[in-house]
Amino acid sequence: MSALNKRTLLLALAVCVAFSVVFAENLAAVDIDHDCIGPNCPVCLAVKAGQNLLKTLKFAGSLLFAVFLTFFAQISKRHIGLNASPLSPIALKVRFNA
Repeated sequence: MSALNKRTLLLALAVCVAFSVVFAENLAAVDIDHDCIGPNCPVCLAVKAGQNLLKTLKFAGSLLFAVFLTFFAQISKRHIGLNASPLSPIALKVRFNA
């Protein structure tokens, strides 16, 4: 995937998140004092849909963060042997006393 495709994908994701946040906040602010007509109130259903969208985006962001941490752990695991000493402090003490 080229850098331009990644940049376009991230820009589209940022626009979707910004749009959903603005949509949910404006909908909740405008219709906060409505007269609810019952369980099938269109205003309440629209607010609930906005809340569900934000929850889904939050879950997707958490999942993306977990994938990033897993990827970072795999990179670190490959290079951990370069900086770690194979000798324990006890083995070093025995070596220096000999």
